[in-house]
Amino acid sequence: MTLSTLTNTASLSPIKTLTTDGRWLASLIMVLGVGSASMNNFLSSAIMPDIIRDLGGQQRAFWVLSLFQVGSVLAGTVTGTLKARIGARPLFIAAALSFLAGSFIGGAASSLEYLLLGRMLQGLGEGMIVSLCYTLISDLYPKHAVASVFALLSGVWAVSAGIGPLTAGVLTQSWSWRAVFYANIPLALILLILAITVIPSTTRNTEATARSSDKLSMFPRLGLLAIAILLIAYVGELRSLSHIAGALFSGLFLLFVVARWDKQSAIPFIPRSAFKFSGILGLGMWVTLLLSISSAARGIYGAAMGQVLWGLTVTQASYAMAITAFTWTIAAWTVARVQTPGTQANLIRLGALSITTGILLSAASLHFLSLWIFLLSCAFVGLGFGMSSQFLKRAIIYAETEEERDRASGFIGPIQSAGITIGAAFAGLLAGLSGFSVPGAKDLITAQTASQTGPLVFLFMATIAGLATLAAFKMPRMK
Repeated sequence: MTLSTLTNTASLSPIKTLTTDGRWLASLIMVLGVGSASMNNFLSSAIMPDIIRDLGGQQRAFWVLSLFQVGSVLAGTVTGTLKARIGARPLFIAAALSFLAGSFIGGAASSLEYLLLGRMLQGLGEGMIVSLCYTLISDLYPKHAVASVFALLSGVWAVSAGIGPLTAGVLTQSWSWRAVFYANIPLALILLILAITVIPSTTRNTEATARSSDKLSMFPRLGLLAIAILLIAYVGELRSLSHIAGALFSGLFLLFVVARWDKQSAIPFIPRSAFKFSGILGLGMWVTLLLSISSAARGIYGAAMGQVLWGLTVTQASYAMAITAFTWTIAAWTVARVQTPGTQANLIRLGALSITTGILLSAASLHFLSLWIFLLSCAFVGLGFGMSSQFLKRAIIYAETEEERDRASGFIGPIQSAGITIGAAFAGLLAGLSGFSVPGAKDLITAQTASQTGPLVFLFMATIAGLATLAAFKMPRMK
């Protein structure tokens, strides 16, 4: 069965585009692969208090989330390069087994140390699965169906945002937080079966002549990358502003070193044209990174704003934030049929403008202490990502030759994760400097000074989003 058979289906609805010519199995892989990552993203935060009450180790709670994040970034970063050399099927099998083992170990953990091992294995598996899903899009679908694929994936995130908090509550109250881990086991088994039966095992063999020294250089590069991500993520655990700044800028410096080292390697992980200030891939990567950075503050402080400033319950605040996911999905499905390159380029630009506007509205909601403006900001951000994200990713995937395509598509997930981590660190530093969030305080934000200090944090993030918008307008028209 050739899942990427080109047929004249550009005029079909997104659902039919994703299921005709035997593509429903490929779509199932996408839904389950990305769905498991998105659900675990929402569930892990929700069950954290129960884990700490059961296993103890409150001072090490940071590692439960950060080890998963580090594993996800590392695995995702190497996925494109490894897929080109050994093929997608063995990688997907290894990733599914890692996710399966991590879920079992996490659910059965009798101490926090075993739980941390499980989370690391989960992160390695999930990071590679998500990146493989991106790299497989060009293998399993015709080019005109790519927008519909990303519209489908945005819907998966929206559903996860909607049912994630409820699912965590039901599983925890009816049994235990361990049920959240065990629920992943049948999902991992299904992914394993699909990996064996559906995913192609073709390779591109673009780097078969690499020297042994080049192969060995992969490990220190990955080690430096892990240290950099940990340093940046650790900002959330620090209380001294000088320590926060030191960890943040040390991590950023190491990321710069890794990127420069990787570019000189014969076996790079990062696309060689990434982060250039020209071309679709270079500017597309900048847009992706900057928009991820700029959106982090809303993810950190949005729910707290709803609870502290407007008296929402935890559930109400979670669903207020989920407006972003729902409007993202609506916009994505609305524009999924657009095939004209010029229109797609304009949607990327319009989306970046909408995201910038949404972040500015977040600042205004703090200044005026208005819940309605905050809800409107959530909608603008969701609409912006919904109308632009699928076409931005499509542009990145098809910007380079086949030799670079695996690397470019596989790097989308890690660059988004890195951007969110960097943005969270910047938000924490700015919130501490301005007084919006006081280190060590009972609440995440300070209600007494929120209207005076909070807007500064979001204005800075809106500036970052504005830079992404400028890069989007500079991007050449897609072919």
